Amino acid sequence: MTDALNARALWEVIAERLRQSILDGRLQAGDRLIETDLAEEFGTSRGPVREAFRELAREGLIVELPRRGTVVSTLTEHDLSEVYAVREALDTAAARIVIEAAGDDDIRSLELHLDALDADPPQGGSYLDLAVHDLAFHRALVALSGNRRMAAISEQMLTQTMLLMRTAARYNPTLRTTMRPEVHRAIVAALLARDEAAARLAIETHYRYAEDRLFPAQA
Repeated sequence: MTDALNARALWEVIAERLRQSILDGRLQAGDRLIETDLAEEFGTSRGPVREAFRELAREGLIVELPRRGTVVSTLTEHDLSEVYAVREALDTAAARIVIEAAGDDDIRSLELHLDALDADPPQGGSYLDLAVHDLAFHRALVALSGNRRMAAISEQMLTQTMLLMRTAARYNPTLRTTMRPEVHRAIVAALLARDEAAARLAIETHYRYAEDRLFPAQA
């Protein structure tokens, strides 16, 4: 039993390190991941690496391609539409619960993420350094619903969103300068007003705006 637990802990460590390397750009779309090389790097057999691959594939971060092996996913505008459709549905469902059950102070706590998002990037940083606060806002919104299954699905979609943002930022340097902070604050205002219709509209407006910003050439 102890060996099984240790083996599971090892694949989780490998998955987390690979996940972070993908999300921070050290591993980029199309880069190959070779089991034997990673097993040697982590000082283990190929089994834990294979398990880590399964988890990252489930999250949509890597994919196995014929004749190429396992590579970092290249997410497209179609992927963006699918991910944002799921996220919009989750946010809308969460907003309904939050309006009914959350206190004003809990709702106002969402603004902390927006204050951080509205700030200038750290010295030497970029839009992507601030994007984590965007994702944190949506993560916190779903968390306020108290629904753990919704939160788990949301986390998977947020991970893919970060990869999408990194892909988009490579081709669209105006992402930061075209940001409209009010798109998030309209959601908070609707939640505080206990206005479900306004919250639904604000969330829908936010996602259409976000899609247009990330892939303007295809919009």
